[in-house]
Amino acid sequence: MLYMKEFIAVAITIFVVFIIFRFESKVKLFSEKFNKNPYESYIVKYSDYFGVDSLLVKVVMKKESNLSHNVVSNKGAVGLMQIMPKTALEIAKQLNIMNYSNSKLKEVEINIMFGIYYLRRLLNHYNNNLILALAAYNAGLGNVENWYSKNHLLAEKISEISFKETRNYVRSVIFTYKVYKFLYAFKNWVCFKKYKNKFNFRSNSVFN
Repeated sequence: MLYMKEFIAVAITIFVVFIIFRFESKVKLFSEKFNKNPYESYIVKYSDYFGVDSLLVKVVMKKESNLSHNVVSNKGAVGLMQIMPKTALEIAKQLNIMNYSNSKLKEVEINIMFGIYYLRRLLNHYNNNLILALAAYNAGLGNVENWYSKNHLLAEKISEISFKETRNYVRSVIFTYKVYKFLYAFKNWVCFKKYKNKFNFRSNSVFN
């Protein structure tokens, strides 16, 4: 069984490498479009400040609001990162933001800052366990604490999450996050190759 898993992993790796080399220009174009986000500057700013991977933030934002800053869910969650007003008040107090009111929650910078901070807080709470942190972001900390107290497998298996909506949410975010990381690595590889070739060209021209 172990050998079979290793064989499958190697086969997938070979297939991915083949796709990269065979369709490099198309994958490059797709990766550039896939990583575009109109709120990039705020995402980078607060991801760096709170120590959260900006790619994870992009995935959560896309999943939560589809990049619509005015959206309000039927449960009352607001904005790009879908923050509940009660949670927003707690965050504002923790971040020592003076004169905050929930009328500001739809403001792009405030919403992104609060969402990233809250994600960092959940990751800290669960020792960077992505399954538990994302489940809490979606279903609430109280629900996840209750589930986890009864079933520690929750930290390892998405299938153990009690709410179907939350199971699907966590599974979708983690899968898309892996895709984002692959595309980001590919983009860096293309840039490295581009500048490497440029450097080699210049080096050769000096000696000719």
